[in-house]
Amino acid sequence: ARPASLASLCARGWQVTLVERHPAPAMEASGNLAGIFMPLLSRDDNIPTRLTRAAYLYALRAWRQLGGIGGAIEGQACGVLQLARDPRHAEISRIIAREGHYPADFARWLEGPEAEALLGLPAPDGGWLFPQGGWVRPGSVCEAMLQSCGERLVRRFGAGTVTLERAGAGEAETWLVRAADGKLIAQAPTVVLANGAGARSLAQSRALPLVALRGQVSHLDSGSVPALPLVLCREAYLTPAAGGITCAGATYDLDDDPQLRLSSHEENIERLRGLVSDPDAAQDAPLAGRVGFRCVAPDRLPLVGRLPDFAAAGPTERLRDVARHPGLHGLLGYASRGLIWAPLGAELLAAQLEGEPLPLEMALVDALDPARFVLRARRAPRDQQTSN
Repeated sequence: ARPASLASLCARGWQVTLVERHPAPAMEASGNLAGIFMPLLSRDDNIPTRLTRAAYLYALRAWRQLGGIGGAIEGQACGVLQLARDPRHAEISRIIAREGHYPADFARWLEGPEAEALLGLPAPDGGWLFPQGGWVRPGSVCEAMLQSCGERLVRRFGAGTVTLERAGAGEAETWLVRAADGKLIAQAPTVVLANGAGARSLAQSRALPLVALRGQVSHLDSGSVPALPLVLCREAYLTPAAGGITCAGATYDLDDDPQLRLSSHEENIERLRGLVSDPDAAQDAPLAGRVGFRCVAPDRLPLVGRLPDFAAAGPTERLRDVARHPGLHGLLGYASRGLIWAPLGAELLAAQLEGEPLPLEMALVDALDPARFVLRARRAPRDQQTSN
């Protein structure tokens, strides 16, 4: 989220300071070897589907402007095949396909024989082919975005734990970013939090209902699994080989253990065996991989926009009436789709800051507003009384 925000603001002429607790970029989930990118389909074209479609198409354009996949961005636009979970899921997918809303280069339903011919593996229930999908190394996307900022970006790496203070009065009001020892790191009238679940370590954003979900990815010798011409996914995903390694994952764990563990590795292998219909795949694979943490909101949608002041919110019923922290914004809760949500989220926030036309329909803008959780917290006691 951070590099995307920096790129969008610097492109508009902003002078920006990046305050990063790590000594280098992409040291958390963005440090994974591979992240897959694909759209999301649903029969009712709901909010997550519409958001992900817009974000996916925007990300493809943004990456081309940065030098493209295979150029500045490491990866392959090799396509993604998402297998149907079961016959019922396949039938729902056929209904979506018959409605004809999607061009073939965006999404195409493949029946079992066609999917098997493409994949070279059993796929009896068929699947969705996303021809423009694929995988990229997230760190290379971050690097390309940071490079695009040029001299407008000041980098402050290794900041560790920080605090935020509001200082001054009137037009002179500003935010102060201080290190744990009180040393001033940066100051500005506008601050964007793009630090995932770390936002809850700050007093101003502690009430946001964000959690960190552990995800372990397994790195496997490419010779131990079937060779794939594209990304394959269902309950899990498996990438084509790159540098002799294929990535399989990822787990969803509620704990905060940053270390690789055998049980998660075995879970990944068990799921990939079901994916490729081979009980001997990745036999005796040594423990290797990476652990990252996804920042997730209760509704699984990101938070994009001005951050609410929970303490000052009062009994309001409308988003526009919720009290906000002046000059404090968030790009948070990107869950497992940060790779494609981040560019559009950053563009939306930049447009809000600049007073530009917004790149999303208002129903989606409101669905991403961080203040939605203030309204839900106010409604919860009433809903409980009604149910009683």
